Amino acid sequence: MLDVRGDLEALVAEAHRRVEQHALEQEASADRRSAEALDEARQAVAAILHDHRERTRSEASEVRAHVLALGEMRSKRVALEQREALLDAVWSAATARLAVLPDDPRRYLATLRRLAALAARNLRAAEVELASEVRGHDLLTPDRLEAWSTEDGVRYQRAAAPVAMMGGLVAGAGRLRVDSSFDTRLQIAREELREAATARLLGNDVEAQAER
Repeated sequence: MLDVRGDLEALVAEAHRRVEQHALEQEASADRRSAEALDEARQAVAAILHDHRERTRSEASEVRAHVLALGEMRSKRVALEQREALLDAVWSAATARLAVLPDDPRRYLATLRRLAALAARNLRAAEVELASEVRGHDLLTPDRLEAWSTEDGVRYQRAAAPVAMMGGLVAGAGRLRVDSSFDTRLQIAREELREAATARLLGNDVEAQAER
């Protein structure tokens, strides 16, 4: 007679074993899938963070470059404004001093004398005509011009009429002309001062940036 009970218990035990084995396999598979999913998630997060850092670094670099460019532009603008302010102050002071020089005949005559000698050296002509404004014109008397001519080895002549200007001289020899009027000399001096002031101000600005 068959031992049905023994066979049944063996069958049940085998069934339990297979179920448990399948459950363990499923659990292991789930663990693997979970670990893989977790690893993928970590890689995705790392990639996102890396991309974010790179974008942040790039954006920060762009912002920094933009800020530095704006700062440099502002620095140059301030330097140029300082230069113009300095030139305006020097120009105003020089113009005021020269404007009243013709009121002092002794000093004005000495100035005209120097300008006449300078013009003669530049023109290198045997005869030089001198023109000035009304007060200077009156100071260029024949006796004075004759004395200057002897000293400089050139024949000075006074122009037929005075010219409209702040002061100084305009000398001519044929087609050649030397403009030593106060107006022109001030303009030349202003341009020279502009170059010197620009070099100084921008030089100070570069030094200040280097110190920072």
